[in-house]
Amino acid sequence: MPPPRPPRDHGPRHAPLPSSAVSALIRPGRLDALLAPWMPDAEERAFVVRCIVGEGPIHHRGASYTLLCLLGLLLEELGPDEGGAPRGDALPVPIRLPPHLARGSDHDYPLAIPLAPLTRLAPKGSPELAALVDCLTDGPPHHALANAAMVCLLDALFARAGRARAGVEPA
Repeated sequence: MPPPRPPRDHGPRHAPLPSSAVSALIRPGRLDALLAPWMPDAEERAFVVRCIVGEGPIHHRGASYTLLCLLGLLLEELGPDEGGAPRGDALPVPIRLPPHLARGSDHDYPLAIPLAPLTRLAPKGSPELAALVDCLTDGPPHHALANAAMVCLLDALFARAGRARAGVEPA
């Protein structure tokens, strides 16, 4: 048996936050605005935002909200981009139903996962890329859609970084 670890010092100890405090910090409208370039339909966007910050364990909602907002702040920091969301190959995020609920027809969420950022890790068309996509889009909706949304924002960040390296001003 390994020896016990000494406790980590994370600063002053606080009582765990009640879920109402975490819920109070989440602003769905902020995520709605972030996802608008990828999802122009307001109803579809509201559905995806609800899945990300209204479903699943409260700590997942808060974590996804935090990470998406940080990516959004970085996009804002880089300045306006009139070009909209990067366009390129993307794959749908499948709605994965338990076998007893599946009706034989495939259904997808209204948000797709862009492949460009992932091809920085694995070649296009490779089994490795397929595995990355599967890992990111598997699981409950609050995971799969938060992951897809983060990859969308990362795609925009890589596109802006590429234009900055090339010395191209935003359109």
